[in-house]
Amino acid sequence: MILYIVELLVRFWLWLQSWFVRKPRRLTTIYLEELPDAIAPGAVYVLGEGRSHWFAALACPCGCGAIIQVSLLPDSKPYWRLIEHANDGTISLEPSIWRENGCQSHFFLRHGLIQWCGRG
Repeated sequence: MILYIVELLVRFWLWLQSWFVRKPRRLTTIYLEELPDAIAPGAVYVLGEGRSHWFAALACPCGCGAIIQVSLLPDSKPYWRLIEHANDGTISLEPSIWRENGCQSHFFLRHGLIQWCGRG
């Protein structure tokens, strides 16, 4: 009887989570030569010409409205490495992105998903 009640509680908890826990949404990668005037939430823009990428830009995933731009040029400091995943069309950026001002969001972009870093 106790196992049955525990199983019901677990099923109820999983059902409840499905209604209230947001599932992660992959960011769409958009390749352009110039940054558009309006940045769409849910997209990461990779700017450059052909296979030469200069920087990436995205709306801060916390929702604060800030636009984050990171350099992809190895000669600049700091710079991020762009990893393109051919199998699913997503990208990753290394290292993490940490806004030191404003909202102070700290996250990784891996396979098009935002992975938040915990506060230490």
